[in-house]
Amino acid sequence: MTVNPSLSANRLTRQPLYIGIAVAIAAWATAVLWFGIKIFPLDVYWMSYYSADYAHGFVRRGLAGELVDLVPGHYFGVTLTLRWLSTAVYLCGLATVAGMVLFSRHRSERRLMVAMLIPLLPFGVPFAAFSARPDLFGGAALALFSSALAFARSRAIAMGCCAAYGVATAALTLVHEAIGLEFALGAVLAIIVLGGALETTQRLGITVAVAPGVITAAVVAAFGRHDVAAQLCAAVPHHSMPNPLATITSVRTLLHYVVAGQPSQTDYHDWVCRNVMPNYDNGIMDAIRTVGHIGAGGLIASLMFGVVAIVVTMRAVSGISGVPLRAFVEELRGQRVWVTAGLLLIIPVFLTGIDWTRWLTIVAFDVAVVFILFSGQRPEIAQQPTPKVLRLFILLVTALALFPVGVIPGFGGPRMI
Repeated sequence: MTVNPSLSANRLTRQPLYIGIAVAIAAWATAVLWFGIKIFPLDVYWMSYYSADYAHGFVRRGLAGELVDLVPGHYFGVTLTLRWLSTAVYLCGLATVAGMVLFSRHRSERRLMVAMLIPLLPFGVPFAAFSARPDLFGGAALALFSSALAFARSRAIAMGCCAAYGVATAALTLVHEAIGLEFALGAVLAIIVLGGALETTQRLGITVAVAPGVITAAVVAAFGRHDVAAQLCAAVPHHSMPNPLATITSVRTLLHYVVAGQPSQTDYHDWVCRNVMPNYDNGIMDAIRTVGHIGAGGLIASLMFGVVAIVVTMRAVSGISGVPLRAFVEELRGQRVWVTAGLLLIIPVFLTGIDWTRWLTIVAFDVAVVFILFSGQRPEIAQQPTPKVLRLFILLVTALALFPVGVIPGFGGPRMI
């Protein structure tokens, strides 16, 4: 392969710039994680996702509590570990995607820029730190599954990846009931766009990968008990924990809190029983009514904010990689029924959950992870970036660092105190 001397010279000239940006992104990511650990710890909320088990029958998220029960006598240590394990595993999934883009083929500046951009995207580091729900395990599974499909060269291995993903998603749906629906679109796109090794068995691959999670979600919805809140509450242990949610009521109090750094303390048992456990007595229609109570203003604001996140994400990756979005859409031609099915599967999540910006951030993740890996296989990403592309990259890095969209789940939701 002949290397253009002028291109090599440009790379050497820009090397200090890329090193500086990489260091800045690493420092920013560290600051975001430190903020989530020391300044604004929401562990009382994230840990509550592991507060129910199957001791009183089959309930949604019961497997999450069973994981905690595997280590008797260490409830808070295990729960806190699971909370941060979700963040760590998810970040490893994103790192795998970045590594696939950066190292799978010949090096290029565009590959480097796309890889560096991933932590800053709406579903990047801020989402991992401030949306530390069990959903992150599902996101990590999709990232690893998509990367494996992009790497697979035989039909047997690709189908094995589909089966492994289906089993993992089914299990994770017992940890959080929305996981089987949230990442169905991403799995469908990954198989269509990246699953070339499946050849004529792509439809079977989609069924094997997606159906287990969807069926498990349906089973949870149909057979999960809704009369056990009091029993589940009684099993939650007492422990004093920091609770920023009780301190911050406005932007002014947020600024004061950041300066003072003194969150109020709350009893974990009381907080969970007050804010979380009542939801276990609610059925699907109760959840739909709860979403309706947010009002059109909050839902529309959440929807528009999330749509902006999707548009910014896709435009950013396309602009930096040089791969046009229409090339990605062309790959889906002839498979619109499956893509539509993937989109429809996430609608129940919107109907029963108030975090509409969060759901759209996950949609952005579903689409962007596949598009990023797809871009890594295209010839455009090997082209030398123009000065305009370099300016766009610097602008995106700055804007996404200053405005971390992923920390906002939605607008108008009830305040937890």
